[in-house]
Amino acid sequence: MAGRGKRAAAVRAIDVPSRPSLAAADAPVADPPPASQAQPAAGGLMAARLVAFDAQGRAARLSLGGAEIEAALDEALSPSVLATALARGERLVVQREGGGWVVLGALRTAPTPGVDEGDEFLIKARRVLVAAEHEFAIASGAASLVVRAQGFVETVAHDITARASGIHKIVGRIIRLN
Repeated sequence: MAGRGKRAAAVRAIDVPSRPSLAAADAPVADPPPASQAQPAAGGLMAARLVAFDAQGRAARLSLGGAEIEAALDEALSPSVLATALARGERLVVQREGGGWVVLGALRTAPTPGVDEGDEFLIKARRVLVAAEHEFAIASGAASLVVRAQGFVETVAHDITARASGIHKIVGRIIRLN
């Protein structure tokens, strides 16, 4: 790989033969072609960098092997995945289909909230909905908040502070203090 840049070495076709032959296993392995000549085999996948995309037009401009190419977006691919990939510099998985390129998804390089364990997650959304059939709990150390389907909410902590800049209402048939 001497003489080739990091980017060129990182972009390669992934070709998995359906039935490997014994003769192929004994044959010497040739160096892959330079990235500028790299072309995936039929059905092969490649990694590319996202340069820009048009969510409405379902199209993207990619950097693949040092050249910029146009690609269509797979129908199942959410534009928010591409926006995150562009912001974080994540590579995309692309495939050649019918003479053109199709973006299949992004290569995740960080933990995904709700799937992977991580040090910190920030969820930004216009609206966040958490639905639980029986019980929903948030816990951190000795403090917890539990919402149960039977209509009970339980808050447990050493100190609890509730603030309001306007009216702070506490409504209940019975309110017990201490």
